[in-house]
Amino acid sequence: MQISTVVVLTDSAHNNGGAAKVALQSAMGLREAGYRVIFVGGEGGRANPDLDANGVEIVSLNQPSISDTSSRRKAFFTGLWNLDAARRLKDILAPLDPVATIVHLHSWSKVLSTSIIPVIRQGPFRLVLTLHDYFTACPNGGFYDYKTHQICHRRPLGPACLSCNCDARNVTHKMWRITRQAIQRGPGNFPAAVDAFISVSDFSQDILQPFLPKETPLYRVDNPVECIKLPASHPAQANGVLYIGRLSPEKGPALLAAAARDAGVQVTFAGDGELKDSLQATYPEHTFTGWLSFSDISPLIDQTRALVLPSLWYETLGLTVLECAARGVPAIIADRCAATDVVIQEETGLFFTGGDHASLAQTLERLSDDELVARLGLASYKNFWAAPPTLEKHVNNLVEVYDRIPLPCAPATMC
Repeated sequence: MQISTVVVLTDSAHNNGGAAKVALQSAMGLREAGYRVIFVGGEGGRANPDLDANGVEIVSLNQPSISDTSSRRKAFFTGLWNLDAARRLKDILAPLDPVATIVHLHSWSKVLSTSIIPVIRQGPFRLVLTLHDYFTACPNGGFYDYKTHQICHRRPLGPACLSCNCDARNVTHKMWRITRQAIQRGPGNFPAAVDAFISVSDFSQDILQPFLPKETPLYRVDNPVECIKLPASHPAQANGVLYIGRLSPEKGPALLAAAARDAGVQVTFAGDGELKDSLQATYPEHTFTGWLSFSDISPLIDQTRALVLPSLWYETLGLTVLECAARGVPAIIADRCAATDVVIQEETGLFFTGGDHASLAQTLERLSDDELVARLGLASYKNFWAAPPTLEKHVNNLVEVYDRIPLPCAPATMC
């Protein structure tokens, strides 16, 4: 029997960037391709209206997020093992045929927890996981030491990891993360229970693969990029640079704000996060827009000389780099992040030494060269549109992965 139903699982049913954005686009693309799609979001609140408009069935579990301060006490426990989410998902899956259904998990670390994994396996349903982050292996999800602001090379849950306070908050929260990771590997049987992994970049795949079950297939599927082919913009005629994303330490906005001041370059920060107020007070010469929809960000892309991705940690891709390349806007990126997969040094963008203030300032100064900016922008536009990562291509690749996964076995039988 061919697959006819896809259950898309993610923490959030609204577009807050990253995994949620890709999950939403995938769900709508699969529905357009003729599949029945059930989109299950962990959090409450209004789901993205585009889902309903495209015929996707939406189910909200109305669970607390660990990032929601109003429900922090409850989320302390549900973040470890969300029993209610597991029960709700069991009811959703009960009427579905496991032979004709695939469950595709995009995120679980903020709401769902790995309590949902045994429910999926007992179905028994086939489970696919897209590796949008590093939580599958790393307790804090980024292989990043928030205390030293450095990439972490310790083995997850190894002695050095267990004894290191690398958490953004405090040592108590680090212990909570370790507990969650132990539960994830134990009762959650995760990632061992996954039938197939999907990576979003060669860079992140190389980092994660040593920590994944060797017998489980790992496929590369490019994330779709939301764009329409229009004439290239003219970055050399624009002023300033653009930052798109969360304003949190590991993303490097403070590094960019300071380096841009030294380089005499104005930055538009499109995003929100815990650093917004302090950055806005310290760097009044820069512009801070808050969180914007993609339609609101598009005009900003057309009015910038370059996108800057100053991340101090690895990232898993950097979709904003591709979204800007689609408009002919080059990127300046840290040389140790995943965006190096999609930017060609001195051809479609510029690299700087990750975390290095002077290196970033010097690279920003190079943008005063109109000829250089025009050349990089045109090359990025041509390179992107030579093989655009469309939603149709993304869906076709997903279906190929789904079709390769063997039929499920009943929990009490041997396969």
